Formats: sequence, structure tokens, C-alpha cells
Amino acid sequence: MQALLVDAGNTRVAFAAWTPGDGHARRDGDRWVPPRPLQRLGALPTPGRDGETAFRTEAGRLLQAAGGAPVVLVSVVPRVSALLLDLAPALLPADHRAALPFEHRLADPAATGADRLCNMAAAVAAGLRSALVVDVGTATTVDVLRDGVHEGGVIAPGMAFALQQIGTRAARLAPVPFGPVPLVAGRDTAAALAAGGYHAGVGGVEALIAGLQGAHGPLPVVVTGGLAGCLQAPGRLLDPDWTLRGAARLYGIS
Repeated sequence: MQALLVDAGNTRVAFAAWTPGDGHARRDGDRWVPPRPLQRLGALPTPGRDGETAFRTEAGRLLQAAGGAPVVLVSVVPRVSALLLDLAPALLPADHRAALPFEHRLADPAATGADRLCNMAAAVAAGLRSALVVDVGTATTVDVLRDGVHEGGVIAPGMAFALQQIGTRAARLAPVPFGPVPLVAGRDTAAALAAGGYHAGVGGVEALIAGLQGAHGPLPVVVTGGLAGCLQAPGRLLDPDWTLRGAARLYGIS
């Protein structure tokens, strides 16, 4: 193992090995040549305050898999970053403090999510000067790389998160699963909510993609995150390891 890569998000913390032969996607004309999947070592639920003890135990076990290899962390949860840093003091944070392989127009790079910076680094590592990277998880982020410059992006509530919130907070609604369902008139509240949540969620992200393409040009589209499969379309690259690949690029491992 050349490095242990850790992605700490709002929902889960994923651990993956970067090994010899791992690499990045490439474009062959209009066609994507995807890389091989990274070796996933495990994933833990992002802990609440009352779950930190169990998290430390399991995370410590997964961190041991690194042996003496570097541990690179991309995190959007400061509390989890602190827990992992306590377990692995030599941990390398993949964030604005790394040598960014792109220019940017960001007002405050320190306030920009580490995952978004890693997504841009992965685009550079894939040989792209311009790209639109869509990351769909608890939140949805869409970032623009244009002529080697990170122009910024947009952030929206995650597709499943929005459906969960209305099911939890509305007095007469109950949560329903987020997933593909036909877009037809629902005959009961649950069916109506499932169809509306899924199609408004997917349609909203598609509108963001189309709008940003209109504003910044016809950029190659990469989709990553836990809900990436909902946005599969011809010409797009779906890579669940995209953010981790960017973390490896930031520290010169790839």
C-alpha cells in the first residue's frame, strides 16, 4: 500500500487503499477510459457525539491497515477530523494547505470544502483543463474547472436529504425511501412524496448541470458521491472514488 485514503463526509467515513497501479480516468476523444476501482477497506457511519467511542475503536482498526504508509484525509466534518488526527497524528489533511494543482478564483480557499478541492485536483490528474464535477451525497456540489482555473461552484441540499427533511418535518408526512420511481400521479401520500422527491431531486441537479454548462461552456461531466448512479447519462463519467483520487493527487502520491 502506498497510502491510506480517508474520506470523512456528513454521512459516512470511507477508507481505501492507494496501491501501485491505481490511477486516474482519461479522455479518449469523446470517450472516458475509467480507472480501476480503488480497494475499499471499510466504511463507518459518521458518528454523533454519543458514538465517538465506538468510532474511535473501529477507525483505529482500519487505520492500522496503513502500516507505515501515509494517511491522507479529506474531511468536511471538523469534529471527525479531530478524532482521526488524535488516532493518527501524522495524518495529512487534503485541503487548501496542500499544493493545489490548479489556479482558482475562490474568495476564501480555507472556507471551501476539502472534498471540492479534491474533486478539482482529480480533474487535473485526469488530464482535464476544463470539467464540471458533480458530487451528490448529503449535499450536492457542482464545481467548475475552466481552462485550469477553479471558478467556484454551487451547493444545494442533497437529493435524498431534502426528501428526508420534508418527511421528518412536515406534520402530516412520513419519510419515504429515495430511489427511482415512475413519474406518475401518486394515488396516496407516500407514492406522491416518493415520486416528487426523486424527480424533483434529480431534475434539480440536472438543471444545475445544464445551467452551469450554459454559463461556462460544454464541459466534460464527472459524477461522484453516493447517489451518482441517479445521474448516469451518455458521455458522463461515474466514479465513486473520484474525491479520493483527488486526495492522492494533492499529496503527490499519484
